[in-house]
Amino acid sequence: MDKRSIDTKLKDNLLLRMVVMPYKVYAYKKMRHEYGRSEEPEKIKKFKDCNVGKRCFLIGNGPSLKAEDLDRLKNEITMAANRIWNVFGMTVWRPTYYFLVDPRGEEMLPIIKEQELSNVFLCYQLKKKGNNNSKFYYLMQDGYKVFIHNDRSAHISEDISQYFSQGGTVLFAALQFAIYTGIKEIYLLGVDFNYSHIIDKWGKVRKVNGVVDYFDGKSYSGSRLSYYSVLYAWQAAKKYCDEHGIKIYNATRGGKLEVFERVDFDSLF
Repeated sequence: MDKRSIDTKLKDNLLLRMVVMPYKVYAYKKMRHEYGRSEEPEKIKKFKDCNVGKRCFLIGNGPSLKAEDLDRLKNEITMAANRIWNVFGMTVWRPTYYFLVDPRGEEMLPIIKEQELSNVFLCYQLKKKGNNNSKFYYLMQDGYKVFIHNDRSAHISEDISQYFSQGGTVLFAALQFAIYTGIKEIYLLGVDFNYSHIIDKWGKVRKVNGVVDYFDGKSYSGSRLSYYSVLYAWQAAKKYCDEHGIKIYNATRGGKLEVFERVDFDSLF
């Protein structure tokens, strides 16, 4: 069993999480205070309203994503995350903004550093682990959570230079960044909301028959969806966007995310 698998099992152990909760809360508060006094918030602030009134595409890593669709987005504002670099060999497209906000994603950093990525956003914990790079931007999450299943605390942070709200998916952080930059029209692509393994309301990992994870079909360690937490996050996003005049559509080819109005991807061009 690799280190990531062990970390995942420990994270999913509710009893253990409750035992270490006082220390984790203390450590988080200390880290957030340190973040606030660092140069990182000021570096993020330069992106405030830099895309006012424009549209963007949030790119998920679902199996519906096609390389040829990404090529059509090479002149659009796009935000992608995690192992999206697996598709780089099939497309000239590269995301305008790239996100990795899982503290356990340290294993991806050597590969990320080799890619042609201009705006890389990582969680601050990765910098704390010694991954300090002047070309990277670091974001602070909103807090330490004990309950990771059916969590209903997700919300839109209106100042992502201070913190981003966790929603169980990295694209929820990207969405908050898009709003922070002034984007008024958001399209989801490749957000299938359909994983080979999900975590149900009771914290049980369940395999979904017939679902293959993206790219090479291998089930990456930790590649699971806390289904109800993520669903609530998308619902919270829709409510916020509706109230603030921001349009958000689902242009994914298929998939199971029905929170947002569907649009045909091809019709957008």
